Amino acid sequence: MAFKIKGITVEITFYFAALIAFMLSMRAPADVLIAVFSSLFHETGHLAAMFWVGNAPQTVRFELTGMNIKRRQSTKISMKNELIIALGGPFANLVLFVIFCFVYAFCKAEILLHISCINLVLMIFNMLPIKRLDGGMALYFFLSQKHDAAVCSLVLKITSVIFICIVYAWGIYVFAAGGYNISVIIIAIFLTLSMFGNYEY
Repeated sequence: MAFKIKGITVEITFYFAALIAFMLSMRAPADVLIAVFSSLFHETGHLAAMFWVGNAPQTVRFELTGMNIKRRQSTKISMKNELIIALGGPFANLVLFVIFCFVYAFCKAEILLHISCINLVLMIFNMLPIKRLDGGMALYFFLSQKHDAAVCSLVLKITSVIFICIVYAWGIYVFAAGGYNISVIIIAIFLTLSMFGNYEY
């Protein structure tokens, strides 16, 4: 299904709709549903930042892996605005964290605490200075305002390797102490593979 809103093509794939319907019909754990919708809100933060700096996207596509934002290649954008766009996603999670923490202080409903904690984790994870994560992009665009691309790329590679090693170490600890849970190691492998990709939101 595809439609346009103010010149922007919005596509909702069958697989995305099927995933949401499946999770709802199977009564997926609350944390899973919260994580999915918090991730979508994260991408919406990038989208809002793009509008804020006058860089409206060409296509917003809802896929099995989440929201994919395709930018207009012809649009010129400054490194400062690129930095704002990169930070838009983590900022959206920070906003949700603050809002639900505030509401939890009055309601004391455990689900609100879950929502706030998941958004805090998403924000912290995405702010790691690793290539392809928002923190890595933000670091690159910040440095690009005063240094050439070669220096920025080198610094990003060094910080990426350091923090990926930290994630691997954490994954090994979780595996040994948490009943052979390999989820963090899988994330570390994904981050390692992403080192060979290009920048994308």
